[in-house]
Amino acid sequence: MSNYHSFSHFYDAVMGDRSDVIRLVNRHLHHHSPDALTLLELGCGTGSILQGLAGFFEVEGVDISPEMLKIAQQKLPNIALHQGDIAEFDLNKRFDVVICIFDTINHLLTLKLWDNTFRMAAAHLNDGGLFLFDTLTTGRLRAETVMPTYTETYTNGSLEITTTGINDNEVSNDIVFQETQPDGLIQVFEEELHEAAFPLVDVEAALKPYFEIIDTFTSDDTPPSDRAGRVYFVCRKV
Repeated sequence: MSNYHSFSHFYDAVMGDRSDVIRLVNRHLHHHSPDALTLLELGCGTGSILQGLAGFFEVEGVDISPEMLKIAQQKLPNIALHQGDIAEFDLNKRFDVVICIFDTINHLLTLKLWDNTFRMAAAHLNDGGLFLFDTLTTGRLRAETVMPTYTETYTNGSLEITTTGINDNEVSNDIVFQETQPDGLIQVFEEELHEAAFPLVDVEAALKPYFEIIDTFTSDDTPPSDRAGRVYFVCRKV
C-alpha cells in the first residue's frame, strides 16, 4: 500500500471539498445504526472525513502514512490517530462503526489483503457493529486506462495524472504535481500509486465470513455492478 509520501503535501488541494461524501456516509450510517456512538476510519488520510463526522461520533483513525497523519492531527488535535497498516493492526478496542472510504481499499493490491482488512474491521467492531466501505470497480479502473492524462491547474500549481493498466485488476497512477514556491521557483512532486479492483462477487465472498451485507449503493443511484464507477457496501458484523 502506498505511503503517500509526496502526495500528502497536496492531497487536500487535489481532492477538494468532501462534504457531499460525508453527508452520504453519515446518512447511511444513521439509517442503519442510529444508536452508534463510536467510529473508526481505516485509511483516514489527512483527516477530512473524520473531521466532518466528528460532530456526530466519537472518532479515531488509522493510516499507514506518517505524513498524512501529521496533517490530520493538525485538523483533529484531540483525536486519537494511529499509524498502521489497515490490513494488519490491533488497537485493542472496539467501535460501533468502522468505515473505509474514498477508494482506500483499492490501494491494497490483492484480494487476500482485502480479506485481511475485512477481518481487521470485524475484530474492531462491537457485536452487531456496522462496516461501511466503498470500492472503485473493475469497470472503472479499465475505463481510466483509456482516458487521456488528467490535468488540473490550481492557484499555486498544476497536476497531471496518467493511468496505465498493469493487468486485468490493477492500474498505475503516475502523479506529477508542480508547485510554485514563494521565491518563484517550481518544485515538482512525483508519486506512483497503484490501485486494484476485484469483481463484486469476489468481494462479497470475502466479506461473508465476517459480515452480513445489508445494503449496497452508488453515489449516483445507478444499480451497483462491476460497470458502476464506485460501489458502497454496508455490512453488519455477524
